[in-house]
Amino acid sequence: MRLWIESAYQSLTRTGEETCGDAVRTLQTEEQFFAVLVSSPQGDGKAKTMPVADKAVALLEQGTPLEKVAEALLAALPGGEYMPFAILWVKTSEVSEDFLGAHLIECDAPPLFMTRAGRLVLLPVVEEESQEHLIRRCDFTVQDGDHMAMVSEGYIHPGPFRSPFNVKRSTWSGGSGRGSWRWQDVAVSIRRWTETGCDAEQLLGALIRTYHRLARGEPQQDVTVIAMHVRPMRSATVWSGPPAHPALDRVALEKLMAEPGMRLICGDTTAEIAARLLGAELELEPRPEDGWAEVPPIAHLEGVDLVTEGLVTLGKAREQLAGVKRVGELPRKTDGATRLAQILLTADRIHFIVGLAVNPQQAADAAGTIPLRRIAIDNLVRALKVHGKVISVEYF
Repeated sequence: MRLWIESAYQSLTRTGEETCGDAVRTLQTEEQFFAVLVSSPQGDGKAKTMPVADKAVALLEQGTPLEKVAEALLAALPGGEYMPFAILWVKTSEVSEDFLGAHLIECDAPPLFMTRAGRLVLLPVVEEESQEHLIRRCDFTVQDGDHMAMVSEGYIHPGPFRSPFNVKRSTWSGGSGRGSWRWQDVAVSIRRWTETGCDAEQLLGALIRTYHRLARGEPQQDVTVIAMHVRPMRSATVWSGPPAHPALDRVALEKLMAEPGMRLICGDTTAEIAARLLGAELELEPRPEDGWAEVPPIAHLEGVDLVTEGLVTLGKAREQLAGVKRVGELPRKTDGATRLAQILLTADRIHFIVGLAVNPQQAADAAGTIPLRRIAIDNLVRALKVHGKVISVEYF
């Protein structure tokens, strides 16, 4: 079972400022996941926090050990400035049965929150002081169903900013003033919320709503929350277009049927090829009351989760994806483009099988060598990458 770290984050800007000064970076591939959060307690904007976050990302992508990353960031802080940061790095290559290896380092930052099976997990952190900063390190494992959350310093203290000289060791256990929320309070609430089996977006929403309630007005500090949920990876495979050579028809179909997760076919001719090779029948969906309007009809084929028309449906799905951030924002429709967009936006890893046969009436060039389908898939891939999807494309 391949595990995936589903994540969602949101930043709130302190009163009187145009942008939040906290810097967030996340990356999810099939090999690793990391989340970087740099707090801006002084409200200096992103001019100082962004370079720190970008430096962390660059080092992580090079495979630099986490301790070396932290040392480099501390050295990069202007004059040893107080700028809390936290980095979580989960490596999917570090697998033991159903567990993934996780590595955490925090500098003056609120500790990571983690729950498992409805219980709060107290991580075995090692604390030390370095260059007048409190550093916490931890190596642990995550498994299916775990929830985690990282918050910037402003989240723990919805009230006025306190000098870093007073919070080095007491920040995360204090906070008794009006509107303040101790680390323990956040932990108990997260445990209760995650008992319901919520996803990352739902956990994020609960944390943000609670902050607004406790702050009793506009934020007095920049606030950022990153919510995470460990779950099985969701995959989808899309076959669109006949291969350039008919001898490859069965190879393309076998590729589709061998992939785990959702299987989709986009293209009338492609669907006919699949039906013939599977010895099954294509069944057209009944005509809806409003007709098929802008999107051609859907068909049903045993063993395939969704069968749609090609070019028009691919283009309409791309348009829908370009205007949303999450599945709930898609139109409440049941046409082929909307269903395709829903499946692709829900998936984490998407593999495209693209046939290169050229229909003279659907060629992108005068010579008839480039199928319009390939351009439609390329456009769709770009839209999906904006949503952080792991994409692979195979041509036949």
